[in-house]
Amino acid sequence: MVVLNVFLDDFGIFLGRKRNRFSIKKGNEVKEIVADDVDSIICCSSGVAFSASALDLATENNIQVVFAKYRGWPYAVLMPASLTGSVKARREQFLAYNDERSVVLAKKFITGKLVNQANFLKLMAKNRRQTSPKLAEKLYESAKHIDDANERINREQGRNIDEKRQQIMNLEAEAARYYWDCVRQILPAELEFTGRITRGATDPFNAMLNFGYQTVLFPEVWKAVSYAGLDFYAGYLHADRSGKPSLVLDMMEEFRQQLVDRTLIGLITKNVIKPDEIIAIESVEQGRVLRKEVIKVILDALQERLDSEVMFNGQKGSMKSFIHLQPRCMVRFLLKEAEYVPFCLGW
Repeated sequence: MVVLNVFLDDFGIFLGRKRNRFSIKKGNEVKEIVADDVDSIICCSSGVAFSASALDLATENNIQVVFAKYRGWPYAVLMPASLTGSVKARREQFLAYNDERSVVLAKKFITGKLVNQANFLKLMAKNRRQTSPKLAEKLYESAKHIDDANERINREQGRNIDEKRQQIMNLEAEAARYYWDCVRQILPAELEFTGRITRGATDPFNAMLNFGYQTVLFPEVWKAVSYAGLDFYAGYLHADRSGKPSLVLDMMEEFRQQLVDRTLIGLITKNVIKPDEIIAIESVEQGRVLRKEVIKVILDALQERLDSEVMFNGQKGSMKSFIHLQPRCMVRFLLKEAEYVPFCLGW
């Protein structure tokens, strides 16, 4: 069965229901998709209309409906009212904030991110050893600096996360400087990528990264966290702030590099997306940064990566399956049933 992410990003689209099918209509064109084949519906346009029965069909089939801005940031997520998970896990999630479990989890989330970053640079170094030995050496040295930062993070000890958050974040920022400087040197100069920009980025590669993190990774992790019965907002690494889904942001860290960075860097370095084709020249709606054609290529590539099989912790499965497994592993850690192993892939 082919599982689809339905992307609605244009004025005049109407999403309706016809028995167990979604009906997508624009002008005289009508496309029908069986609900069983749909994984999520992502709406990025203010000009899309829905029928209540279409939304009912989505909730009946546990299909997440994401409403996002053009830059990718979701402002609403529709999910079924009935969720799985136990009350006990959620109680332990809150209690853990004030004991050493919060420090352990915060360190694990960052370890996953840093190991994936370092391994990616080592792989890039290996591939460039013959063609660009100086760059290969630079990439390998930077990977060792990231490994060193990770080791220092692992040595941090604390009674609760409030004692250690700043030290962990400082070391993560130190590693990030090495990583993104290497990414800058891997990417073509025409992209003019000078470093990581999160909010409001308008340069091509940062806009692509933000779109990937926010439109694809965030909703997937959000769904995984909710199905595990955990509270979206009660994280450890990311500090509490009203409306900030800190736990979702925490758990995204392990998957940013493997899902989004690696995929997008591949699209650019393999010339699938050309630097001068990324930014939308004319904006139909305010806030659109990426061309529609580029968005489609990014979504297809990220979906392929989500479905790709990888080996992690002795198990073989799709990237998506591990995104959904990690929150459940976190529950077992909170209940003191098992250690938490961060999602890292080899190189």
